[in-house]
Amino acid sequence: MQSVVQRAELSHLPGLMATQIDPALLELLACPKCHATLMQSPHGLQCTSCAASYEVKEGIPVLLSDDVNTEHFEEEQHLAQMMKSREQLPEEQFNLNQWALSKREFFAMVRSVVSGPNKKFVNIGCGFDPSFAEFEEQGHTFVNMDLVFDMLANLRKDFGAQSCVNGDVNRMPLRAGAFDYVISIDVIHHECERLPELLGSFRDLLKPKGTLFLEDPNAWGLFQMAKSIFMPRFVYRSLRSTYHTLKRSTHRPADYEFPTNVWRVMAILRDLGFEDIKCYPHTAYPTVSERSHRIYTSLSGSEFVRKYHNYHYMLSAVRA
Repeated sequence: MQSVVQRAELSHLPGLMATQIDPALLELLACPKCHATLMQSPHGLQCTSCAASYEVKEGIPVLLSDDVNTEHFEEEQHLAQMMKSREQLPEEQFNLNQWALSKREFFAMVRSVVSGPNKKFVNIGCGFDPSFAEFEEQGHTFVNMDLVFDMLANLRKDFGAQSCVNGDVNRMPLRAGAFDYVISIDVIHHECERLPELLGSFRDLLKPKGTLFLEDPNAWGLFQMAKSIFMPRFVYRSLRSTYHTLKRSTHRPADYEFPTNVWRVMAILRDLGFEDIKCYPHTAYPTVSERSHRIYTSLSGSEFVRKYHNYHYMLSAVRA
């Protein structure tokens, strides 16, 4: 990391600091086009192999390839804006509390597995999540990566995030085998048509014996499986879109999103060479009313239900 003296020496050069990134972060990055290493240039970053140039904006490397999916890019920006401006209505408070509890349960799972000092984390599709802070405070390197630049700028401005990368999961701008822990929360259902490739790219980021932590909306969720398992996908998506339109939802899923199948995901992870795959029980159940949550609670005395029939599933898996 640059010393205070080095930062002071650079501070008199107008605009230069905005194009500089921490050398420790640079070591974890790769060209999204050819996966070669990157080097600092006077105006940002440059690939050492294909010579592609990338902007560094507000201290955040913008590592998006030319073939980024325009539909997904625009939709994710729209969803991010809705999330940021979502009204905290009294009738939504129970559901918002369930989302917050779900996030706390997820990071409790992470803490139960993490061991040792100076580990390297990446949260892929981090959104506005400030959970990185506790790991940075413990001396770990924690990279926040998202497709939407404004989310990362928010993390830096409001929460002091040290390491942010603007990148696309379909063209991963991170160095293979560089991370001890990969985190993915509510991401893979955005790319539900290419799960083997996406989960394979997560595996490739991990060091041997590194751990993947995964949470995603569950097709086998107690109040979802009648739709997501037994209903044709195009019908499910059409009804979902109509429902959110009539409800005038402030936050609605993108048309290409679809809940993922916990059993299929675990099978894919095994095929990719992951071992010690564990599913963890969930108490929180977002997206339902208090009455429906009481039904879930009454049926979730079984740990099996809390692991496999929650709105989310959350699991850890170790790269062999």
